[in-house]
Amino acid sequence: MTTEQMSPPPAESATSLVDVRDVRVQFRGRGRQGGKRPLITAVDGVDLRIARGETLGLVGESGCGKSTLGRAMIGLRDLASGSVVFDGHAISSGTSRRMRNLRRRMQIVFQDPTGSLNPRMTVGATIAEPIRAFGLRSGREVEARVAELLVQVGLDAGMAHRYPHEFSGGQCQRVAIARALAAEPEFIVCDEPISALDVSIQAQILNLLVGLRDELSLTLLFISHDLAVVRRISTRIAVMYLGNIVEIGDRQSLYAHPAHPYTSALLSSVPIPDPTIERGRTRVLLKGDLPSPESPPAGCVFHTRCWKFQALDQPDVCRTARPPITNVGDGQAVACHFPLTADTARSGSSPR
Repeated sequence: MTTEQMSPPPAESATSLVDVRDVRVQFRGRGRQGGKRPLITAVDGVDLRIARGETLGLVGESGCGKSTLGRAMIGLRDLASGSVVFDGHAISSGTSRRMRNLRRRMQIVFQDPTGSLNPRMTVGATIAEPIRAFGLRSGREVEARVAELLVQVGLDAGMAHRYPHEFSGGQCQRVAIARALAAEPEFIVCDEPISALDVSIQAQILNLLVGLRDELSLTLLFISHDLAVVRRISTRIAVMYLGNIVEIGDRQSLYAHPAHPYTSALLSSVPIPDPTIERGRTRVLLKGDLPSPESPPAGCVFHTRCWKFQALDQPDVCRTARPPITNVGDGQAVACHFPLTADTARSGSSPR
């Protein structure tokens, strides 16, 4: 399989709604006795483009920087370097009036449905707040709009006078989605919106998001650690590891032929509802824990846990050089010195 260096391949920039360019996000860690607080790089030089109307799935282990990247894309996290351009405007610059309008067009649905709602406000007041703040309705039109949004997310309009503690987790997440829709956005970051819900409710919320996306022509960034869920909702999928995008591509191609060893390992952990196929599969087991972003490995950040690195007798290039994002065909790009072939990806083989 030949490779050609390139940027990650989504839609043309002319049709991109969100353009992330070499973004780095850093935090100061906890203080140490007699020393300065360490600098932690949560997002390390990420490039992404999201086309208008598409859903990009962002997957990876807990602590890899998914949520931080999503929040940086809508201006909730300061950038150490790089830029985020939304519909041609850099979200980190511009007049306050321009930024206010851009923020209305970008919203977020958080992971914890109850924790993201003010317990002292009725759900009607919560949903009405962005409507009034952005001047989208006035007077009794606000109440009518709140009732409309509640019905749109599958709740009764009469629930507007209730408080969050009177709702189940799934209902609270519906309220949170209604609050995001109240600003009439074009782009919504869904930060693991179903992971805190019961399994029986997850499918309902996922179907709701799919329906709203199609009905309102929304652009979504869907963050999750569940690859089965991401496959259901996404157009393209980006795989993140330790602050880096290691693979990105079309949903069908990436699931059929993962090109990065980490993607292969993630996919092998997803159960298949066919006992015959499931028994015949070979698991790709990763050894060790996710390295600390406080002191990431040199070279390829995945090499310390990479089964292919071990199978190839630990080549020096993996330890010394950071792999660039390269095109491997079928709309996929991967950051790996030795990307998997289709046969290797299908077999899911790993060193024993």
